[in-house]
Amino acid sequence: MDLTDGLREYQNDSSYWRLTVELEVFAKEILASLSRHGDNPPKRSLSRSKDFLLKVEQWKAMCIEDQTGMASKNAEVLIWEAFQGALRAGNDVEAVRSIMSLVGFGSQPDKETGLGRAKRATAVLRFMKPTEWGVVDWRTAATLGLFKKHNGDINSLLIQAETMNPKDLRKCYDIIDEHCACQINKEYRVMRTEELPRAADVDMALFGISLKAWPRRKSSNRFS
Repeated sequence: MDLTDGLREYQNDSSYWRLTVELEVFAKEILASLSRHGDNPPKRSLSRSKDFLLKVEQWKAMCIEDQTGMASKNAEVLIWEAFQGALRAGNDVEAVRSIMSLVGFGSQPDKETGLGRAKRATAVLRFMKPTEWGVVDWRTAATLGLFKKHNGDINSLLIQAETMNPKDLRKCYDIIDEHCACQINKEYRVMRTEELPRAADVDMALFGISLKAWPRRKSSNRFS
C-alpha cells in the first residue's frame, strides 16, 4: 500500500466523494466571483458565499446534523471579507487566520489554552486553494507522524497503528492552532507527486490510510 492507495480508499465512500467533487466545483464559482467583484459584491454573490461556507461545514461534519449550525451565524458580508482576506493574505498564517475570524471556524479560542482551533478553517482553504492546502485533523496529523517515522512504509505504519487508541489520538490533536496547521500543510506540499499533485490530494491520501489504521463507525465524525 502507498499514498495513492490511500487516496483510492478515501474515494471509496462514494456519497462523501461526490460531495467533495461538488464542493470543488462550487469553490471555483466562489473564487471567480471574489475576483470579479472585489470589495463590491452584489447580493447574490454574498448569498452564494454563505451557501458555500454552510456546505463546507456540512462536508467537514460528514453531514452529521449536530456538528453543524455555527456557520449560519456569520453575516454574509463578513464571510465575503474573510474569503477575500484569505486570498489576499501575504502568508499562510494570515490566510488561515482570516477564515478563523468566522464563527464556528476558530473565532473562539480554547478557554484553557487560549489557542485558536484551525482545523475547520483549513477545510475552507482546502477548497479555495487545493494545490496549496489540505485539511488538517487528528487523523491526517497522526497518520503523517507515523508516515514520517516509518519512512513512508505504510505496512509498518499500519502495524504500529494497531497498538494506538484513536480516542487518545483525538485528544492529542484536539487543538491544532494556525501555526501547527500551516506547518502540516507545508509538509503536504513537500509530499506532492505526479500522482498526488495537490496538497488536498495528499491530505485525502493520508486520511484514506487512517481509515485502514482506525476504521470509523458510520456515525462517527471525521473532524471530531
